[in-house]
This record gives sequence, structure tokens and C-alpha cells, in this order.
Amino acid sequence: MTADDIDNHPDLRDEAWIRAANRRAKRDIRRARRRARLRAHGGKAVSAVALVAIAALLFGLYRAGEFDGVGQAVADSVETAAAPVDLDEPFANTPAEAWADGEAGVVAPAAQPVGEFSAEQVAQAYERVRQAVITARLDLRVVRDHDVEPYLALLAPDLQDHMRPLFDGGNDPEASLVVTRVAKGSELLPVAPKVNGSMRAEAGEPGELVVHTDYLVAYAFTGSPALLTSPYDIVAVSRVSVDYVLRSGEGFREGSQGLWAEETDGHWYSISCEAAERGFLAPWVADRAMSGGTPGEFGPSEDYFDPNRPMPTTDGCTR
Repeated sequence: MTADDIDNHPDLRDEAWIRAANRRAKRDIRRARRRARLRAHGGKAVSAVALVAIAALLFGLYRAGEFDGVGQAVADSVETAAAPVDLDEPFANTPAEAWADGEAGVVAPAAQPVGEFSAEQVAQAYERVRQAVITARLDLRVVRDHDVEPYLALLAPDLQDHMRPLFDGGNDPEASLVVTRVAKGSELLPVAPKVNGSMRAEAGEPGELVVHTDYLVAYAFTGSPALLTSPYDIVAVSRVSVDYVLRSGEGFREGSQGLWAEETDGHWYSISCEAAERGFLAPWVADRAMSGGTPGEFGPSEDYFDPNRPMPTTDGCTR
């Protein structure tokens, strides 16, 4: 095949194919950046040393006959140190504590005219996208029960048919870029997830209105307080940006009109990487249960909790 033959290959002259190839290349790059494990921390060693010291003190007091009067106070301190997580307030001492609860965190800006679209049309697009974000990330039918149809029903018919096979096998990591589904064996606490993020509209190609979304959602999972060392053992944070494109008008056939979810990117923090590899969400403590290892300690970081900063590319399970 000559160079001229390559240049004239029909695939390389098809703009839609080129755009799709570029998206696949970007996705492969994101996959290559993925970290196999979350950041470990030496804090547990410090905790273990502290507990050994307390035990030694108690034994010494017992041998000296001076245990009365101080035993209960020390025991209370040990219990408090071993259970720093309040399951009634699981987001306490994390940046997500100040975020809005559930749907209240998915707020559209005031609608303004954008290109060929009136303010009213932009407002309608915002509401459609808002419902898509809520359904994908907060609707228990999707998140807990793994029923993706409520979300797919919001999308253009052609996209529904294309996207549905993504969930058939249940083992595609890219599925978590589309919707959040809790892994089997993990259970959410009966509290609303915490949400922070934004959306904005801009004109696309003729007949297209693009709504960029970038949202962080913190989910709280069940766990045994006595075994937890940090709220990040059970608080998992998902950040996903999606460009939703609303297509309408004579330039699009009927099946392609409606809402499309296109460019996506994501980062997950304080999670089970094993579950993420299968397209599901579970807390960090789930990896500890499987590996028998020490859970990671995750301190608050604006790099992971600020939707106004660039999407993180290090730590966590990134794709």
C-alpha cells in the first residue's frame, strides 16, 4: 500500500470516525495512568505503637495496685481512639461534610441565551441534564439496584442501543463513567450522599447545545465502628465530568435527536480498586477485607475535593 493509498483510506476521511478514534485514544491514555492501589499511610503503625504503650501502662498500674480510678478513663480513651467514625455523621471531618445533600447539590446556573438557543431552551436543557446527573449518581434504582434503564431512558434512542451492552457483563470499568453502581457485598448507609459541582452550557455544532458537567459525589458505606480508623475507610468519593449534548432539528434523524453523553473523564478517591476495575463502587475498607492488609489513611486534600481544580491524575483509581 502506498502513502497515497493510506491518505485516501475512507476511514481517515470520515470525520465521525476520526472523532471516535481520538476519544478512544484519550481513554486509553487515561487507562494507562490508572493506579493499581490507593495511597498507603504509616499512621496505623503510629496507632499500633500507641495502643502497645497504653497496654504497657495498664499492666504496670495493675502490677503496682494503682489501677483503680484510672482504668475506666484509659479504657474510654482506647475505645474512642479505636472508633473515630460516627455512622450517624459519616462525613464528619471530611471536606464533603459541608457539601449539599443529594439532589440539592445538583444545581443549574441561571439560563442565558446561547448561540441559536434561547434562554428558555437552555433552561430546558439544564433540567434534562440535571435529571441525568441525579439519575446516574443518586437514584437508588441505579446506584443500589443496578437497574440502568431509568438513566438510559433519558438519552437519545440511538445512544441507548449503543450504551446498553456496556452493562450486560457487569465487568467493564468504563461503566462507572456513565453511572454509579454499588458493588455487591457493600451497603450504603441510610444517609444522603454529599454532592458538589457545576454545569455550564455552550453552543456546539449547528443544532447542538453542549452542557459540561463536573460533579463530586461522596457516598457513605456501612462498617463496624470499632474496626474503622478514619472516615475515609467508608466514605468513597467519585468525580466524573460528562459533556452532555442535546441534538435537535432537521439536521438529525429521529433516532439521533435527544440527549447524548459524550466526552467523559473521572477520578475515584478512597475506594476499592478491585471493585472499580469491574465498574462498581465500594469503600476502601472492602479492599482491606479481601486482602487482609492494613486500610489506607486518606487525609483531606483539595486536589480531590475541589471540582474547580483540574481532574486529578495521580493516586486513587484514575481513568
